This record gives sequence, structure tokens and C-alpha cells, in this order.
Amino acid sequence: MIYLFSNHNSPKLQYTVDVCFNILLGMDCEVTTDEAFFNSIQDFPKINYTDQVKSNSIWIKPHALLFESNIQTQKIAVTHLDGIPYFFKTSDQTDILYDLLASSFYMISRYEEYLPFSPDAHGRFSAKESLAYKANFLQVPVVHLWMQQLKKFIANRYPVIQFPNQTFSQLNTIDIDIAYAYKGKPFFRQCGGLFKSVLQFNKWDLTQRCKYYFGGKDVFDTYNYLEQALSVSKTANVFFFELGKYGTFDKNLPLNETMKDLIIRLSKIGDIGIHPSYYSNTETQELTREIQALEKVLGHKVTQSRQHYLKLAFPVTYENLISNGITTDYSMGFADHIGFRAGISVAYPFFNLETNEQRPLQILPFQLMEGTLKDYQNMTLEEAVQMGLEIRQAVDAVKGKFVSIFHNSSLSDAGEWKGWRILFESLLKPL
Repeated sequence: MIYLFSNHNSPKLQYTVDVCFNILLGMDCEVTTDEAFFNSIQDFPKINYTDQVKSNSIWIKPHALLFESNIQTQKIAVTHLDGIPYFFKTSDQTDILYDLLASSFYMISRYEEYLPFSPDAHGRFSAKESLAYKANFLQVPVVHLWMQQLKKFIANRYPVIQFPNQTFSQLNTIDIDIAYAYKGKPFFRQCGGLFKSVLQFNKWDLTQRCKYYFGGKDVFDTYNYLEQALSVSKTANVFFFELGKYGTFDKNLPLNETMKDLIIRLSKIGDIGIHPSYYSNTETQELTREIQALEKVLGHKVTQSRQHYLKLAFPVTYENLISNGITTDYSMGFADHIGFRAGISVAYPFFNLETNEQRPLQILPFQLMEGTLKDYQNMTLEEAVQMGLEIRQAVDAVKGKFVSIFHNSSLSDAGEWKGWRILFESLLKPL
């Protein structure tokens, strides 16, 4: 047990303590505002989270953030010490010069995403808008590193305390945006696609269509490969199915027998989650319809999700998911740059800044998407493999959970994705 004394408690402080101590350090931490009780504690680590000096405790001078009732732009100056970025410096005399709790809350709550920003073409908060990108620490799991520093300080001051060992884990997630290139598509979409390919003289698509129409395999049918590769790696897997109505950004198959068979097939090698459509972000009833449709196929509740196009708006996206029975979301990451959007790589609860409360939704961040490396960061395959291994190593170093995103289409080993299975396979190999 660790005790933290503060003149005031708040929902933000309690939430931050729960994430930082209970989840990241594996230690119970009790927040108390009872000074006499805090002073009487003898045999447990104590943290003084006030402006006043107190003996026999670790002193962190608090930043105002965890006690503010409004959402406002924060003055932030990032300093790098021993390769670790810090901000919210509050003192030169305290044991720990930076308020690691306030800075952790700023990152994990995605505080900056509640403030005005310039959205990208899809209305998203891009990596380049973030503090982590601007200060060059997006590829650093900063919240873990801050807690490791706090852990060292506590262990040095209280040598009798034993922190539990943390372990690395890995999760493969596959988004099924377009289950098949041709198979199972309605006749009018087959005709439309063929006409478009002829009009544009798209030789690659015409070749793939001819192969399929004359008995060959659909180019996006990578499921035998996935089953074999994932069975060898013995890692956990989640498949996210997009079931939105056909539109500009939603082009999956309708929920016909072909799709239903695929959903049941993949449910045997991993969990199945909903991939809420692009359209569902503006039409909330569509989210309900998509989830219920997937539940009907599976015969049980659907509680996991990842947003199509990673469209994530705070707090409305998460609140819509909660109201539809989703308990874990996997959208926390950037489309345009790999790394640690929230500075953390384990599941943690969502905090709604507008209502100032912790909500019943777990956020599991991802660190890497194959399309980010190829299409946004314009990496070669060799560069992508190296970067993928480096980011996984960064997660392993802090004993977090490495979560990657691939698509069935990107594993086709054809067209623009020729050879890119190497990236997927390299990340399946044991560390």
C-alpha cells in the first residue's frame, strides 16, 4: 500500500492515481486528505502531494490541472532529462521536480484533443497536432517511463516495498474493411467495378478479376494465410468487421451468407469486434444497427470495437460506444504516425473531461498500423520492418501490450502490398 496526501481530492486525481499506481505499478494507493492520519503512518510509503514540506514522505508539488473544473489551454514546456521528456515542472526544491501525475493525466485523458485544433480531411486529430509529435516524443511510452522513475524513487526511499513484476504481451488486430475484392459482392457492384476498371484500363484489377471469374482465388481472401500464421505464433487476435451501409468510405460486403460465414470462421481463431462505419459517426442510430447485426450473427453480445478510419472525437465517440454496450475500444492511435498517442501501452479506463468522471469503457491503444508506415510515412518495406521491431521493443522495455493493426487486404501479397507480409511475419516472431 502507498498513501498519497493531498489537501483536496478530485475525480481527476483519484482517476490518475488509479491508473498510475494500480494499473502501471501494480500497487494500491490510497488518497487521503486527513493530515493527522497521514502523519501517523509509519510502515508504508508516503507521497506528499501538497505545496507544504512534510517530513518522512516523498514530495511532489502539484500542478493545478488535477483540481481545475474547466478545460483550458495549458502552458507546457518540455524538457528532456536522461532521454526522458518531462513537462509540468512545479519546483526546484521538491524530491520530484515535475508533477508526474498531472502530466500523466494530460496524456491519458487526451486533454489536448478537447481543445480547438485543425482537423484533417476526415475530421480527425492528427499526430502532427499533438504535443508528443511537436516535442519529438510520440514514439516514447512516456507515462510508463514517468512511473518507472517514480517507482525507482519510492524503492530507494522505502527499500522494503516490493513491486510486482510486469510482463510484456502482444495482440494482433485485423480490420476487415473489404472482406473480398469480388467474392460475395452484389451483381450491380460487380458490374460497376468491372466497368470502372475497363474505363480506366486498370490492368491489375482486370487481371485479378479474370483470375477470380475463371475459378481463381479472390485477391483479398487471405484467411488461410492468416489462420496458419496466427496458429504458429500463438498470439491473441481480434478481428474487427465493418458492416456499414455502402458509401464513399464504407465499401465492405453486405451482411450476406458470404460475410456471415467469414465472421463465424474467424471467430474460431480470435475475438470478433465491430468496426463502426464512417457513416456511423454522424448517424448514431447506424452504430446501434451495425452492432446488433453482428450480434445476431455471433449469437452473443459484442463488446469490442475499433473505429473505421480511426475516427475518434472526444468525448462523443466513446460515449456513443458506451451507450451501445461496448466495453473496450481499440481506436487509440494515430493514422498518420505510429507511436503512443496517449503515452501508454496498456488498457486503461476512459475519463470524460466534460463530465469530469471516469466512464465504464476500457481503452486499449495500438502502436502501429501497416498503412501508416507505407502510405502516411512513406517508408520502404525494409524501413517499415525496422521501425515495427523498434516500436515493439519500446513496448517490451516498459512491459506493456504491443498492439498492431493489419488488414486482410494488406496481407494479399499482391499489387501495392506485394512483399508486405514480411512486416506482419516479423512482428509475429518471439522477442
